[in-house]
Amino acid sequence: MSNDRANDYELTAVPFDQRKNFLGVTMVWTGFVFVIASMVAGGGLAAGLTFKEIVLVTILGNCFLTVVASLISVISCKTGLTFALITRYSFGIKGSRIASFFVPIVNIGWYTIQSALYGHLIAQLLHLGPIGEGIAMIASAIFMGVFALIGIDALTVLGYVAIPNIIFLSIATTMKSVQLYGGWSSISQYIPASPTTLGYAFSIVVGTWVFSASTCIADIMRYAKNTREAVLSAGCGLVGGNSLLIICGAITSIAMGDSDLTKVLLDMGLVIPSIILMSTNIWTTNAANVYSTSLNLANALNKGKRGILAVVLIVSALLTLTKPYNIGIFFVFLNTLGNIVPPLPGIIFADYYVLKHRYYDTSRLGYDNWNYIAWLSWVVSVLLVFVVKVGFPPVNGILFGFFTYLLLSLLLKRKHTDIQSR
Repeated sequence: MSNDRANDYELTAVPFDQRKNFLGVTMVWTGFVFVIASMVAGGGLAAGLTFKEIVLVTILGNCFLTVVASLISVISCKTGLTFALITRYSFGIKGSRIASFFVPIVNIGWYTIQSALYGHLIAQLLHLGPIGEGIAMIASAIFMGVFALIGIDALTVLGYVAIPNIIFLSIATTMKSVQLYGGWSSISQYIPASPTTLGYAFSIVVGTWVFSASTCIADIMRYAKNTREAVLSAGCGLVGGNSLLIICGAITSIAMGDSDLTKVLLDMGLVIPSIILMSTNIWTTNAANVYSTSLNLANALNKGKRGILAVVLIVSALLTLTKPYNIGIFFVFLNTLGNIVPPLPGIIFADYYVLKHRYYDTSRLGYDNWNYIAWLSWVVSVLLVFVVKVGFPPVNGILFGFFTYLLLSLLLKRKHTDIQSR
């Protein structure tokens, strides 16, 4: 086994002979997308929309997410590079190391929250007590990261095992809820007590995965054999997988008053199925989450991911003891960073698709050391995100990043050319 293979190509391009088949890549991405938060989002939609409106907004929102995901997936598939390494071409080789810190901070935060929450819920179900709860939270953070430590092959196996269980239990729970509510006719005739706008509902759907669909997906799709499979895989995970969980969450919210299918199963007295659904949902997402984190930090620190990942898991495990899911300011901090990062892929889109004419020379792994235009564009875009109150911040960030970088690149480079010609 070569050193590159052992290190999961975190600092090099994935060779074409090491690419994965369509189903394998789709399993990893769909496993990432399958998360309880999407069910909760479905409950939010049910509070203000009819069932037909829920289906419409969910499909449209995930189609939009698929477009965003496809743009970055095509780049990662063609180059075979991680999201962090892709930033070298627009931000410069040294500049990208700083840029690569932002995505991991968000991911580690959510990884720690999910691990702590999972350990907390397991401790409650098994009546483990305070000490047992602490052990369960630490163990969750460590063991979920083992799959990321092994690499993409382990994530693929996890997907093959978990996804069929998630799909079956989600659909079965939803069907049972519909039966208890009075059948599909009752669901289709549902009228919300406080109707909301389709625009607001659309932002809820987009908000479920716009961050990872524009960044972390690159770390998975670099293993796709061709761009067609990368785009189809992105669509399967979002239009297929994310839509499924959102709609199931909406239906159970209408029928049972709760969008969390794991809680609905518990209310039905089905403890084991509830644990299976909760475990598969959280483990697939968290494993892929920390995997992407390790790849970004590998570029930031210019080191192999395994040692970095070991440190991340230990730190995260200790942080779970603070019970971060109860710390409100922690969520505010992560959500703020979630609005700071989106201009970054927008800058990449402008750089690759417009300025570089859809070509990056992977033999060089980046141009120059610093690109001040990219950094200036990012700062301006972030300011615009927080100033402009119209629209949805993460989506605005991508658009601001795209147009600001494009405009500044054309203006400043033209000015530089004019000065040189005098």
